[in-house]
Amino acid sequence: MWEPSQVVLQRLQAMFVRAADAFGCQAVDEVRAEGWRGRTLGGQVSVNGLARWLRVVVAPADKVGEKLWTGNESAQVIAGASRPELLGVRDWAEEGLRFRAELSTFVEDGPVSATPELQRSVRLSESWWKGLEMSLDAVAATATDRVSVRQDLVNRRLEWISGGRVAPEVAVWKASHGDLHWANLTAPACVLLDWEGWGLAPAGWDVAVLRAYSLLQRAVAAEIADRFSGLLTGAGGRQVQLFAVAELLMAGSRGDHPELTPPLLGLASELLGEPAEVIARRVGQPAA
Repeated sequence: MWEPSQVVLQRLQAMFVRAADAFGCQAVDEVRAEGWRGRTLGGQVSVNGLARWLRVVVAPADKVGEKLWTGNESAQVIAGASRPELLGVRDWAEEGLRFRAELSTFVEDGPVSATPELQRSVRLSESWWKGLEMSLDAVAATATDRVSVRQDLVNRRLEWISGGRVAPEVAVWKASHGDLHWANLTAPACVLLDWEGWGLAPAGWDVAVLRAYSLLQRAVAAEIADRFSGLLTGAGGRQVQLFAVAELLMAGSRGDHPELTPPLLGLASELLGEPAEVIARRVGQPAA
């Protein structure tokens, strides 16, 4: 996985200023939000007195994946989902790097969490949960040939976590947000941010991932399991939840959200009906 050097991060700051100028924006605040591993930079800007959000992403020119590169733009076809509206795009390349700037409507409400995993207890209204359900239903009803999750990845992850005990073939594929976690959801109004990776995934993928990211807050994880039980029960629900657990455990082995490892192994134990310690040995993770 490519990570920008300090020099590239400094260039990204300069490119943010260049993009703002190209869109005719004025920066509102010098404090800007860095995305995952510093690959993106976002901040509030003003255009003719209207609040907007400017986001700039960088990648090596020879490593740009068009799916991720154009995800926010292509997501504009999704009708009925609560998301920012993309207003303009600029693409350019120089010195072996490719940059993309996206100007969007500004979302007043902040993320539910500063991190993908839910570190603290939250109280979310009934209208928030209904808004989330409405948005996910709208995404699932969208026809697309974009792929968010590949069958071969499901095969590898389920073999890894279950030792071959769970059939990996996905029966139902649906369009999904693809990266549904608590830093990509706002409150008090439920808006879904960051649509880079949307596309086809196993049915229930978004809620399975969100539940896995909620395991540090048992009440929230239980709320998701209850509200979206139709997607998280049965053979398909068990399969997609194990896949989500395996993905987050794999990320944990790379240093991301390691505190989730014990509850993830606990959920895997429930789903597989075997001790967490056995699963931990199989996947090479500490059980506690």
